[in-house]
Amino acid sequence: MSQVQSVERTLAILELLSEYPEGLGITELSKRMTLAKSTVHRLIGTLVAKGYIQKDERSGNYRLGVQCLVLASSLLNHFDIREIAKEGLHALADRSGEVVHLCIADQNEVVYIDKVESEKTLRMYSQIGRRALMHCTGVGKALLSGWKQEKVDQMVEEKGLPRFTDTTITDKEELYNELKLIREKGYAIDEQEHEHGIRCIAAPILDYDNKVAAAISIAGPAERVTKQRIKSDLAEAILKQSQVISKKLGYIQK
Repeated sequence: MSQVQSVERTLAILELLSEYPEGLGITELSKRMTLAKSTVHRLIGTLVAKGYIQKDERSGNYRLGVQCLVLASSLLNHFDIREIAKEGLHALADRSGEVVHLCIADQNEVVYIDKVESEKTLRMYSQIGRRALMHCTGVGKALLSGWKQEKVDQMVEEKGLPRFTDTTITDKEELYNELKLIREKGYAIDEQEHEHGIRCIAAPILDYDNKVAAAISIAGPAERVTKQRIKSDLAEAILKQSQVISKKLGYIQK
């Protein structure tokens, strides 16, 4: 096995285990990666020794280790936007009583880089460091609203427009029309497009170069985050904070 191939397989193990918090055994890893058990065992051994993977002695499964958290924390600490947006995120959580997210785009996907929960915390898909597709999330569509047509086309070509719920946008022209409306209104709505029963409003964050650098959102159960509430209160609140955070990033409205 070449050095490059070894690195690729090692990374593949880490990526696979990131999808299984409860971990996977050698046999299952071997099956999913279509590799010999001996090869997987050898790679796992190195990762365990370095702290990137740990073994659950009760189940015998392997899962991500503390060293992964160390690297992730180091990376996130360099995202100045998290510190810049922190006050605004807490203000939105206090005002709305709902979960507030801060997200960026990476490799044509949404990455959740911060999250503030309220007293009415609802267990949701989102976790810091988690990824989601862009076409079916409020933050994803808010981020896409700042992209040029060619870049949106590339995202659609690469990721597709898979359906998650009955309201997921799966038609390219419908997505383009949606992005046009978002640019006009300044905010995006996730109409239970990724998770049944969850509605969200999101707005883009602009930087000094007038480019969309991130997006913030307010999300909660559809019975609390109603369409009327969005119109009467939440839209104004999220637009205000998106503008405040954007100015802190150097954005100057022209």
